This record gives sequence, structure tokens and C-alpha cells, in this order.
Amino acid sequence: MRHLPPRPALPVASVRRLTAKTKLIEDATDRPGTAIRIYTSSRQAKWFEPITDALKAMAGPGERCMFCSGSESSQVEHFRPKAIFPLRAMEWENLFWTCGICNQSKGDRFPPDTEVGEMVIDPTTENVWEFFFVDEFGNLTERWQDGINDVDQRARTTVRILSLDRDALQQSRQLRLQDLKEKARDALILLAHELITIEDLRQRINGWKLQPFQPDVADYFLQGPGSNEQPFADLLAKVNP
Repeated sequence: MRHLPPRPALPVASVRRLTAKTKLIEDATDRPGTAIRIYTSSRQAKWFEPITDALKAMAGPGERCMFCSGSESSQVEHFRPKAIFPLRAMEWENLFWTCGICNQSKGDRFPPDTEVGEMVIDPTTENVWEFFFVDEFGNLTERWQDGINDVDQRARTTVRILSLDRDALQQSRQLRLQDLKEKARDALILLAHELITIEDLRQRINGWKLQPFQPDVADYFLQGPGSNEQPFADLLAKVNP
């Protein structure tokens, strides 16, 4: 997970289509079944393309999954499952751009409505770094809450429902952190020897933020709580004195 930009406004025509489809679901006797049928047909329609385009833009370079940040997104995910919340099936704020692994892992699960657990974190409206941190090895880790003497329960549920701790993801995060640290140290050396300028350094950092390789790690250490850790604190102090 990572910080995501605000949702853009959809074209008026797209909003009208979504509203009309929601009304059809609302008027149906079998709302879950109708929601599934309407979404399935709409997803293939030309008018739905501006919606997927907007989601892709939100996901950023490489269209990394809005949940795991590791895989290329290819599927529209319903944050609140359409089979459980049929009236949200065609709601713009309920649509995410995710990878197949996260989508399949989540399925129709949405605690506490479908099972025991806290609600999954919404990275489009919430600051994920209030619930997680990336440790010194690059692992996405739930924050400790002194009040309950345990890790954050929403973070724990989110990891469980989306399988955010799968080995391949953690390994990718570890590699991205190692790479970022090496780049940061090398850049500081080059700056100290006047081989690059502050503007050069600023452009390098912006480029690292845009790289489609575990952008959650870059987000955490270059513009999140991890920016206070070394070597990133020294690096960022040079461009933000």
C-alpha cells in the first residue's frame, strides 16, 4: 500500500451512466445478481473506458496495484464487494485498480460485514502510514498500538485479507529499499565532490519516486515517515534545507 492521489472527477457522461446503472440495481428484486450482471456487461462497454483510464492514472507509472504496489494492475476491484454491497457496484469511489492476486485474495471478503475482523484500509482516502511502516529490511509491517498492547488491528486484517505479506512482495520491497539506499548514498557522495548539483539531485529523487518498482517503499522513505531515517534524512535535507 502507498499514498495515492485524490480521485479525479469523471466525465459527466460517465457519472450519468454510473448513476443510471445504480438505479437499475436499486429497482431490481435480485440486487446482488443484477449488480454482477450490470457490472460485467458495463466493464466491456466503450463508455466504461474513461473510468479505467482514471484508475490507471491514479495508480501512477507502471500501473502498480493500489493494494500491494508490487504487481501490474489489470482488474477493477470493488472495495466493498458487489455481491455484498450491490448498490455500491457502480459507485466511482468503490472502484480500485488492482492486480489479480490481490483481487482474488480479497474476493467477496469485507470484515466486519463478512467475517470477524476490522475494516480493510482504504488507501484512496486514508494515510496508510498511520497503520503500517516499512522496517529496516524493507518489510511492510503493522504498527504497534500501546492502547491495545498489540499491532494495529485494521492493519492486521488488511494484510490477512489481501495477503500483503506474501514472500514475493516482501522480497521485492527488500530489494527496492537496498537499491534506494545505494542510490541515496552514491548521490550524496557525488554531491559532496561537486559532481552533481542540487538541481541534479532533486531530479534524481523525483525520478526514484516515479519508478514503477515497489513504489510503496519509495513513498515511505522519500515522502513519508521513513524520510527521517538515514541516508534519506541527509539526502532530503540537501534539497529541502
